[in-house]
Amino acid sequence: MRSLVIVGACLPALAWSFGVNSRFGAVRSTHLQMSDSNSGEFDFDVAIIGCGVGGHGCALHARGQSLKTAVFAGGDVGGTCVNRGCVPSKALLAASGRVRDMKDAAHLSAMGISVNPDDVTYDRAGIAAHAKDLANKIKGNLENSLVSLGVDVIEGRGILTDQPHQIKDSVTGKIYTAK
Repeated sequence: MRSLVIVGACLPALAWSFGVNSRFGAVRSTHLQMSDSNSGEFDFDVAIIGCGVGGHGCALHARGQSLKTAVFAGGDVGGTCVNRGCVPSKALLAASGRVRDMKDAAHLSAMGISVNPDDVTYDRAGIAAHAKDLANKIKGNLENSLVSLGVDVIEGRGILTDQPHQIKDSVTGKIYTAK
């Protein structure tokens, strides 16, 4: 029996192998079958290292296949996109766009809105706090979606050991096993 450890960054290849419909086109539907051993010798059927968009999607699919699933989040549910990339940067861009729009007196006037472009002010710290709050809200929603489906979200980074089926939690040092 081989160990199945899924690293979140390889979602497209896993989507194909799991038979998930994705942006890569419709794929035949399959059911992922693990070993018939129910002896409880493993902590999980599937352990996923990384909880970005790919790891989250893999965990949802694994639970959809009724597999006992763990995600090693590395303290970073949502990954780079949610916490430092896409989400906060789009929030900052949206705020700057609003300021730019408010300073366009001619455009606003054409819509019947009067503003003094010299009076439009903004608070950089407030905008940054909004971006951080938005990222935290999405991060919480992602984690809650996993927990509500019975996925074990392990806060530490998952480290592969030199033994088959073993993943070490970088925070606690605990060794978990997965089929």
